[in-house]
Amino acid sequence: MPEYYRLDADGKKTQWSVVSPKDVPLELSLTQYRFETPKEKPQEPRTTPDDPASCWKKPGPAAGPLQAHLGDGSVVTYYWYRFADQPAMLNADLTPKEREVVQKRVEMLHRAWPKDRNYLAPPDVGTLASLDPALILTPPRGMEAGYVPVATRQELAGAASRPHDQGKAR
Repeated sequence: MPEYYRLDADGKKTQWSVVSPKDVPLELSLTQYRFETPKEKPQEPRTTPDDPASCWKKPGPAAGPLQAHLGDGSVVTYYWYRFADQPAMLNADLTPKEREVVQKRVEMLHRAWPKDRNYLAPPDVGTLASLDPALILTPPRGMEAGYVPVATRQELAGAASRPHDQGKAR
């Protein structure tokens, strides 16, 4: 995403336009400004519903729980779900037959699109967002096509309440 914009007026219509960093007026000091990460109070873990009858448990995950230790000091607990059985798909107002059609398409995509290929042209302006490397997950054997990781909990590392599994991301 571009980093700098200017609000331009064209008659009655206004529109945001991308501005190159070298074209940002120096007197604004925007290119020198750095946003510091605010210090926050410890937060309670973020969790998903634990009701055995919920979409998180029924039909439920195919593998997990596993954990990824992030660079911000938090731990994410996640499970591998069959794509059509993940909670978002179960709540997408699709029939079971429609979900199975999507499942087959996702399996085809996973098999046809290797992870070491670029699928979008690099941006002309701005820089790409970066991801914490711990969020790049490898599926368990046999779940390379048609399965996705779904986060169910995030908490500060060392928090008192831990999931019962001590698995790690690969």
